[in-house]
Amino acid sequence: MKRFVVRAVLIASVVLSTAGIGSTAHAGAPGYTRQGLYGWPDQCAGVGYVGQQNHQWTSYYCETITPTNWNAPGLYALWVA
Repeated sequence: MKRFVVRAVLIASVVLSTAGIGSTAHAGAPGYTRQGLYGWPDQCAGVGYVGQQNHQWTSYYCETITPTNWNAPGLYALWVA
């Protein structure tokens, strides 16, 4: 049950944050825009890398908001320029 609640909260936060995609948030480095939120660091880095290879952005980095642990995924923000 605990895993279900954690996953539901994570999914809800990702869904609610999608409204902010494309808008500049205050926590990013100057010139960077938050592209999205992901549950795993390799997922964040993979999306950033593919976007860079497809010329959607020139650079990216992943910010750790909540690190992953044994019981649940974390929260990682992808910032792109």
